[in-house]
Amino acid sequence: MLNVPDNALIDLQVSLFRDNRHFDFITVVDGKKHKKQEEALCLLTDNETEYLLYGGAAGGAKSWTGASWLAFSALAYPDTRWFVGRRELKELRQSTLITFYKVFATYGLKKDVHYKYDGKDSFIQLYNGSRIDFKELAKKPSDPMFESLGSIEYTGGWIEEGGEVTFEAYDTIKTRTNRHNNDKYGLLGKVLITANPKKNWLYTMFYKPWKANELPKGFRYIPCLVQDNPHGESGYEETLKGIKDKAKKERLLFGNWEYDDDPAVLCDYDAITDMFVNDHVQPTGKKYLSADLAMRGRDLFVLGYWDGLVCDLTKGIVKEKSDGKEIEQDLRKKSTELSVPRSQIVADSDGLGGYLESYLKGIKEFRGGAKAINDKDYANLKSECAFKLAEMINERLIKIICTAEQRELIIEEVGQLKQKDIDNDETRKRIIKKDEMKDHLGRSPDFLDMLIMRMYFEIKPTVKKMFFVKN
Repeated sequence: MLNVPDNALIDLQVSLFRDNRHFDFITVVDGKKHKKQEEALCLLTDNETEYLLYGGAAGGAKSWTGASWLAFSALAYPDTRWFVGRRELKELRQSTLITFYKVFATYGLKKDVHYKYDGKDSFIQLYNGSRIDFKELAKKPSDPMFESLGSIEYTGGWIEEGGEVTFEAYDTIKTRTNRHNNDKYGLLGKVLITANPKKNWLYTMFYKPWKANELPKGFRYIPCLVQDNPHGESGYEETLKGIKDKAKKERLLFGNWEYDDDPAVLCDYDAITDMFVNDHVQPTGKKYLSADLAMRGRDLFVLGYWDGLVCDLTKGIVKEKSDGKEIEQDLRKKSTELSVPRSQIVADSDGLGGYLESYLKGIKEFRGGAKAINDKDYANLKSECAFKLAEMINERLIKIICTAEQRELIIEEVGQLKQKDIDNDETRKRIIKKDEMKDHLGRSPDFLDMLIMRMYFEIKPTVKKMFFVKN
């Protein structure tokens, strides 16, 4: 343990933080108070909030808030253990660690006196026995379930740049909080997440419920823009205003969660939302069914009914907990009820769908990993259909009729339609894997899969060589 001399200033600050929950020494600079930061610190020290998303734009002092909270939490409660996690450990060392150094210097803590940093094992050791671990949260093939986090016990922690972290990483590390001296000090285990807008699990779990005033108990979101930060660098707001890319400017300056500046995204956001109001797209009388299947307890069974390029989910099926027999009966019933010929029904054949053609003779079995029709340009059939779907969405050629809840799910899922290896010009086009989409969404993209399969009939309506129809 470090040998620290008496320090009245640090003791006073710790007392203000711990005993009085008085944060002016952090939030007030030159007589100007950062009100959003004050609100965040109040929630991070209450007895109700377990998960706080803070930020939603650039320049709101997200990192300073996170580092200050962890530093004074560790100082206020000896022998506690905290984490700060980010996608890459390198990013923590090059950016977040520097913020900690600045925070420590601002509040009078000296290196090798009040704290030391262990570069080998990546943690900050404080003089009172508390510790802050730096944790890499990238998903690795060698540890896809984040088992490396499974044995560590934390008092609480902070996920920095949460938009870059998968849902699985968040879902795992949050289970490790509230497990180290929380009872001793009467502390509620908390996870702070700082992030810019991202159309992933943060959007689904925090922003969308917050917007609808439906955040569950223990969850909070504080939007904070550069304009809310009175302590920011002069000129930074003008820098953000000068961003030319519309999506990036909407996200970083205005905190707009509905835009995505990922260059790999295939569909324009405005085009995605237009799918539900493309009234110029009219039924043609040629009917189709496309089905993303799911056995009981796994994902959703989504059956889309199409009249031309109009998808009417109110006449289709969206449900959980279906077994093989139910799915077969549902498909047979809808085919008869809606007068859809078997040759214009497509269902995924990966897993459950592999047996359906034996019972519903004439339907098309969709094998996403099969050879593409245009195999010079596309890596597999699913990728070819996905790119065709993106093209038709962007050209406003598809209309979807559905419930308001389904609309939001579809918007989120289509937003995950992204090209893999976008910088490699010599690679045949493919989309990112379904598992990656699940990581971003926190669920399976079942509506998107249903939409992708419908495109089979658009890329090669009369193909016979890849699908075998039994007489």
